[in-house]
This record gives sequence, C-alpha cells and structure tokens, in this order.
Amino acid sequence: MSHSSKLVEQLTAAFPEKVTKIELSPEQDAVLVESIIVRDFFKYLKDNDSMKFDYLSSLSGVDAVEHLEVVYHISSTVNKQKLTVKVKLPTEKPEIDTICDIYRAADWFEREICELYGINIKNHPDLRPLLLPEDWDEGPPMRKGWTGRDFIVKPE
Repeated sequence: MSHSSKLVEQLTAAFPEKVTKIELSPEQDAVLVESIIVRDFFKYLKDNDSMKFDYLSSLSGVDAVEHLEVVYHISSTVNKQKLTVKVKLPTEKPEIDTICDIYRAADWFEREICELYGINIKNHPDLRPLLLPEDWDEGPPMRKGWTGRDFIVKPE
C-alpha cells in the first residue's frame, strides 16, 4: 500500500460517511468532503501531527452544470504530500464556511469564488468584490448558463 493511499484511508476513517475517496487522472490523492464538515476537516489536516498540511496553494470554483464545486489544493511541506479536496454544492443557494482563519491564503480565493460563482462564503470577514465593479448586478459570470448585457454567444 502506498503512503498516499494511507492518507486517504486515515481521512475517511477520521470522518466516516462525510469524506469519500475520489479518483482523479493523473492519479493523485483526492477526497470528496461534505460541506458541513469543511472547517473541522481543514483544522484536522493542519493540526494533526501525522499530517501537518500547512500550505493551501489554490482554491477554485467549478460549475459542473448539475452542481457547483469548490476545489482545494493543499500540501504538507513537512511530509511532502499533496491532497485535492472537493466539495459539492447545490446550484441554488450554494454556501460554504470560510477557512481563511485556518489558511490565510484562502481569503482572496474565497472572495473570488463568491464574486464569480455566486457561492456564499459564510463568516468570511470581507467579501468585497475583487474583479467586478461594486455595483455589478448581472449575476455570477463564471456560471455556465450566464448571459450578461454585453454577452455575445459564439456561433457553433
């Protein structure tokens, strides 16, 4: 058994029925986490002595049409491990807890997914827009069904 599969086994055992192993290509450690445990999950990754996931390299939103996703890429510089964490959210009223107090790097990433995907980041200290004008009222522009005032559909 590889070192990486032991990591996924430990996470699924620590959060039974809330964390599921997922397969990505190319092969890498990845888990699907229920949104209700996001804060506890990331605290566990960071504070657990056998894991020490101390570096959040990216956090992004994804419109998968039937649902939205928040995808985290996190690493342990101590143990030289990487992990992809996915959280599925409904397209209607999507929300997830902030982790910017756990990983400071999450701050602007969370603001961006709130602004561009319309995902509410609960308890975030400052959700001011980063990219769009303050008076933007055309909805989240990264959603696949989005059409704004000046949106031009490319012919097929």
